[in-house]
Amino acid sequence: MRALVYTAVKKVEMRDFPDPQAAGGEVVVRVRATGICGSDLHGFLGHQKRRQPGLVLGHETLGIVESGPENLAGRRVSVNPLLTCGECSACRSGRQNCCRSWRLLGLDTTHGGFAERVAVPMRNVFPLPDHVSDAAAVMVEPLANAIHLLSMVPNHAGLLPSVAIVGAGTLGAAILAVARIRGLNVVLVTETNPKRTDVAKELGAPVVLNPLETDWVAEARRMTDGVGVDVAIDAVGLARTRIEAADAVAKGGTVLLLGLDEGPTTLDFQDLVRREVRLQCSFAYTDRDFAEALSLVVSGRASFEKWTDLVPMDQGQSAFDRLVTDPGDRLKIALVPG
Repeated sequence: MRALVYTAVKKVEMRDFPDPQAAGGEVVVRVRATGICGSDLHGFLGHQKRRQPGLVLGHETLGIVESGPENLAGRRVSVNPLLTCGECSACRSGRQNCCRSWRLLGLDTTHGGFAERVAVPMRNVFPLPDHVSDAAAVMVEPLANAIHLLSMVPNHAGLLPSVAIVGAGTLGAAILAVARIRGLNVVLVTETNPKRTDVAKELGAPVVLNPLETDWVAEARRMTDGVGVDVAIDAVGLARTRIEAADAVAKGGTVLLLGLDEGPTTLDFQDLVRREVRLQCSFAYTDRDFAEALSLVVSGRASFEKWTDLVPMDQGQSAFDRLVTDPGDRLKIALVPG
């Protein structure tokens, strides 16, 4: 088969690659489209040790089951790319994202979805109705991240907690959409890209501020009578954005941390302890989160098709370059095998 291989920092190439072989309990999926995730970009830029040259990236995948049981063969499916053991205590308790031996398509030594075919466990594929387009379906996985993150808003935040979202890229937009579906009071979103600012407004953000031009923390406090927001969400993952999110929450508030752009961050824990600020990290999603994300896409309640481009996989280099230099209003670029 042909696959788009990460060959060097800032370089991907179409190459011949061995066809995947289905092990016991697995199916082979003929890929129709795989979205480029921000984590793929981190690998492409050489910022992530767990994505090294020689790897086929990509995990936001959908396709056609090429070999499998009769009830699945020939079916168009969404692929849950988080591969878990199903046996450890975390998996048995429904916390598959905390599996002791989890793997992800397109990470470490597990080749991903920027290829003509991929083999995955049968339990990781979910049939897609015909009315759901490929461009809509590639957003299932990002939405699952948003659903899992927002499940961590504590009950003590109240029925209508005030929320600030840092970053309106793909994950920030997904969080905004899910937050509005769940009835949370999103008071502001931050974004530096003016075109993505327009997208966030179209998705329902009441206020979108450029953090490079405006002190959004001060504005969040002004909008909450000096108290601060109940929940601040960092969908970027820079040291600066984590610190700002922590500064923006009220006493007893919650900071939800999802972004992974940078690693170490220095926070003032004397301040955080005295304000009883809760720092909650969020990683990936559970099987239930993925199923809920799929239902949102199938029902049309969460649709990003308008801001998604399907690009031939042999144009992968230019697609990656575009996302790095100027994504414009695109929330997702998905690569399609020829």
